[in-house]
Amino acid sequence: MVGSGFQVRGANSGSTSNYQPPTTNQQGAAVLVIAVLYLAAHLPFLAPSLEDIDSINFALGLRHFDPALHQPHPPGYPVYMLLGHLSLPIVERLTSATGVAAEARALATWSAVGGAGCIIAAWFLFAALRARLPATNFRLRAGPEAGSGTSEVVWATLLLAAAPDFWMTGLRPMSDMPGLALAVAAQALLLVPRGSEERLGLSWPDEAGAWRRQLGSAITVGALVAGLATGIRVQSAVLTLPLLVLVMFQHRRFVTPLLAFAIGCLVWGIPLLIASGGVRAYIAALNMQAVQDFSWVDMLWSNPTPRHIAIGLYQALVLPWASIPLAVAVGVAAAIGLLVSLLREPRAALVLAVAFVPYLVFHLLFQQLDTTRYALPIVVPVAWLAARSFALAGRLAAVVAAPFVAAALIVAVPGGVAYGTDPHPAFRAITDAVRRARVEPPAAVYSHYAIRRPLQAADTDALRVVEPVTQYEWLGPVNYWRTGGARPIWFFADARRTDLALIDPRSRTDVVRYRWSVEQRGELSGTRPLGVDWYRLGVPGWFAGQGWSLTPEIGGLTQAASTGPDHRPIEAWVRRRPGPFHMLIGARHLGDAGDADAEMTLALDGRPIDRWPVTRAARNALRFVDLSDGVPGTGPFAALTITSHSVDPKRAAPVAVRQFDIQPSAQLISAFAEGWHEAEYSVETGQTWRWTSERSVLRMNGAAQSVTLDIRGESPLRYFDRPPTVKITAGDVTLAQFQPDTDFEWRVTVPAAAMVNSGGAIAIEIDRVYLPGRVEGTADDRHLGLRIFDLRINGVDP
Repeated sequence: MVGSGFQVRGANSGSTSNYQPPTTNQQGAAVLVIAVLYLAAHLPFLAPSLEDIDSINFALGLRHFDPALHQPHPPGYPVYMLLGHLSLPIVERLTSATGVAAEARALATWSAVGGAGCIIAAWFLFAALRARLPATNFRLRAGPEAGSGTSEVVWATLLLAAAPDFWMTGLRPMSDMPGLALAVAAQALLLVPRGSEERLGLSWPDEAGAWRRQLGSAITVGALVAGLATGIRVQSAVLTLPLLVLVMFQHRRFVTPLLAFAIGCLVWGIPLLIASGGVRAYIAALNMQAVQDFSWVDMLWSNPTPRHIAIGLYQALVLPWASIPLAVAVGVAAAIGLLVSLLREPRAALVLAVAFVPYLVFHLLFQQLDTTRYALPIVVPVAWLAARSFALAGRLAAVVAAPFVAAALIVAVPGGVAYGTDPHPAFRAITDAVRRARVEPPAAVYSHYAIRRPLQAADTDALRVVEPVTQYEWLGPVNYWRTGGARPIWFFADARRTDLALIDPRSRTDVVRYRWSVEQRGELSGTRPLGVDWYRLGVPGWFAGQGWSLTPEIGGLTQAASTGPDHRPIEAWVRRRPGPFHMLIGARHLGDAGDADAEMTLALDGRPIDRWPVTRAARNALRFVDLSDGVPGTGPFAALTITSHSVDPKRAAPVAVRQFDIQPSAQLISAFAEGWHEAEYSVETGQTWRWTSERSVLRMNGAAQSVTLDIRGESPLRYFDRPPTVKITAGDVTLAQFQPDTDFEWRVTVPAAAMVNSGGAIAIEIDRVYLPGRVEGTADDRHLGLRIFDLRINGVDP
């Protein structure tokens, strides 16, 4: 009878189970409605531009397919590229989009279509899992009395469709969603119970009216689809192959499914090898990609610390829901569903584990964990397990489940709308720059490596773009100025990078900052790049080469390359101008107990002008140097060098230069002095900060003048149970007093008289400190006061 449960042999045992093909009656209509609504809600908000570097690689692959050039990046995604070629002319004909916008929409269309298809495939997958539930299971039975059209299959599908990561990925010009759709379809086909092909429409009548097997069985079709799925996203194999192996053993059928999987792979594999220039060229491109992945990505397998594991689980299980409260609620529901499955539904639990646990392990160990879209497949089993817990409520399941779906939509939909109406900052910046270049062209355009791909994808004929050197991009402008370049240049900076600190900050004031309204959303975590800063640079007052450590990022490069002043002289170049100068140099001893003290030497145009010690006991040494004769000499720049040597030739004395500035004496210079901790840096966000201690001093050098301190920091209540008292002092004068109980931004005016009386020293004092070593059980013995994200000192106009 149509719509009723019927008995079939389980795919993994000789027992029977209730299997209701969800393509019948109300539930069949429901899945189509959900898929159509998902598609309709996504088409108006498809990506307005390319964004992540992978999407740019895909777009470049549409123009010229060559994995060796990362067009797209290996393994090549040939099926996805074919889909893009099919949709691109349609998008160009039906819309006014051209170039990057058309390519983005052509690729994103398949994400929306894939999302709708994945909803249908997931419906079948969830039905196949339900078929493995015990036939008599109190309040968890899958029969009509358990909720009919509002069973756990319905709610699992709805929760999946509304999940923020699933919703957002359906808008992006990426292969993730179509790849998942085919992988889940393959899983669903592999799990079709034997003898159910007719009910699921996987066979058709011949002339005599009897039913023929279609390509052998649903398992064979599933294996073929699994092979095709790897041509869209090769990671799909981790979702399908373990399940294929299990089902082959259960059905005692091996040759035909394996042959079908191989055919599915060869369909795209052979053209891929031909287009890549042969097997040898393709393997070389694949090896290069592997080297980059294992060199640049902080994988858990190579750094399995407890902290890394905790962060990885957070990124895999929480960020896809874009809201901690939502993630916690869904996580608790899924945990209950998991417990129920393990205790009462071991067959279904086994199948679910084989289908998704290998991918979870693979993702945690070998993928870039901060890239949330990589965690998309994990949302599927979480949605199913959460729905299993909803079913505990019996007839009230809808009352329990509906708020979860509604909450997910409340989180997901605004993000999708914002994403679809805000082009990526890189392409907005490039568009503005091209427009300006037609009137006022720069001598050259430089960029961070993350902006290189957007510059290649965009129409930049009006710009002379210089290829950047990975990790050392600031050296492009440096070499331009050193070789006599004097015309203005432009630099497109990744907002998360800090290497431009090696260029005079007073020369970096002509900048336009482009930000993405959705850059803080968890579903887009790992997107490269995010914010972009467009600098228009004249010849700066100074610039530096390699070997400095003015930011944690630069210091890491210096340490990795062993180019610090204790290894070789480090150089900066100072633009010659009339009048006296003054400079500051902040050095830090990096040695251990057995290392010697160091002595620093400062030279200008090869002439030593100062020496001072840097001791291991004191750690930090701040030096102000006056150049009353200025920087005389020939040529546009004076060469400034700093070297360090150990006072004991038999022992090492590692030293880093953490602070530097040189300006005409009429301009104020300032430095972090006693009481400040080392600068810190988040690679993921580009955020930098410093901690104060009980008393942290800012020292200034220059003509006495009134200044303002602009201070931005984090709420101390993250570490303290009550607000501390913070004082800003100059000598014995209290300039301001605060009791911060939230994130803060302060502006404090320092009168010229207070600057004179304090000798240019301004202190930040706090009456409480956080002791991380004692509280967290680590070796960190610092005394932490306030976490300062930004501190700026500006002169007050008379």
